[in-house]
Amino acid sequence: MNSVLTILKQNSIPKTDYIVVGCSGGPDSMCLLHVLFTNGYQVICAHVNHNIRKESLEEYKYVENYCVKNNIPFEGLTLEKGNKNEKYYRKKRYDFYKSVATKYHTKYIATAHHGDDLIETILMRITRGSNLKGYAGFSTRYDENGYTFIKPLIKLTKEEIIQYNEHNQIKYYIDKTNAEDKYTRNRYRHYVLPFLKKEDKNVHLKYIKFSEEIKMIEDYIENTVNDIIKENYQNNTLELNKFLKLDKYLQRRELQSILSKLYGDNIDRINDKHIMQILSQIDKNSNFKINLPCNFIVTKEYNKLRFSNQKSIKRYNNRLMQINELPNGYDINIIRESSDKSNYTTRLDLSNLKEPLYIRTRKDGDRMSIKNMEGTKKIKDIFIDKKVAPSLREEWPIIVDSNNIIVWLPGLKKSKFDNEKKYDIILEYKRKEEINEEQQN
Repeated sequence: MNSVLTILKQNSIPKTDYIVVGCSGGPDSMCLLHVLFTNGYQVICAHVNHNIRKESLEEYKYVENYCVKNNIPFEGLTLEKGNKNEKYYRKKRYDFYKSVATKYHTKYIATAHHGDDLIETILMRITRGSNLKGYAGFSTRYDENGYTFIKPLIKLTKEEIIQYNEHNQIKYYIDKTNAEDKYTRNRYRHYVLPFLKKEDKNVHLKYIKFSEEIKMIEDYIENTVNDIIKENYQNNTLELNKFLKLDKYLQRRELQSILSKLYGDNIDRINDKHIMQILSQIDKNSNFKINLPCNFIVTKEYNKLRFSNQKSIKRYNNRLMQINELPNGYDINIIRESSDKSNYTTRLDLSNLKEPLYIRTRKDGDRMSIKNMEGTKKIKDIFIDKKVAPSLREEWPIIVDSNNIIVWLPGLKKSKFDNEKKYDIILEYKRKEEINEEQQN
């Protein structure tokens, strides 16, 4: 078991902190629990009764009694009966492990995945198709939301684990479903692994090396993509002039990364077909709109690709205050002085207006009297002239007085009510990030 202790040391897992051990009562997790507590690590046993098999309660009692006998803190969870999928049960397990870690003020969680598990996972993903990260299998260690997950048995085979248990007279339970060939993983375990092990009994070490190589490549690509995103993606908008200069693979990876952040836990609703559909439309060099799962929309407008949610558009009609935060990431603020003469600042003579002023989104038929121009112009036409993307128009702020007269179209046009010599109020339209930077400097 020297490899187990070496992995713990290499990953700086201290003996002074608790380690939550996910323990099912099977041979792998019982081995892990025994190795850790007999080598001086402070362990917490976390057991989940999935309540599927009739033996589940017996296994729960055995693990609990084993912990009592060996003075190991035990935390158990019994799930309600029901026929759920593996994704459901995995989430329940890991949520429980994290709750136990929080209870004992630790971040370390150990699971009993071993070398044979890694081979099975890699082969299954190669067969059904995955991405580069998926083909690497799973990591020996990963950090997630303040928790550190570690797999100390990764360099052991199932056979070595069984031998350890027999040598140390550790009782364990076997899940009878592991013998059934109706499960994909079992078929790999029963037929493919024996063949590979016959070719090389240490084949799992070759797969570990393969996994580590893939992870190094994946980390390099991910860091590269993150740097690219900083250059050409902001406020859910992708600058296509820069994007189209990238290698095709990096284009695909950037789209995957953007969608992954947008979808979060629902990323499994997106697949390669969606990515390729977006890339195919971009190559056609024309504007388009693609509806994606979960009400997301991808829209190409001019040289920009925008990602939005149909439910996210917020219409508003609010009284103008000293500070006004807007849904589009900008603020409109009343300021004391400014040297700015652009359309991002306006100076209003209130004597010709009815107070209070309001900030609202556009309405059908909106028109404004533009400074130094005769007559009025439709807000819709101003948006078109300024090449404002349709997806941005719905949330664009408009300043009106109490008679609903438009007095400013922030960032685009000033009205005839703007007066640089005689004014009562100065309004500034600025991106939230710029305001924060100014406050910090």
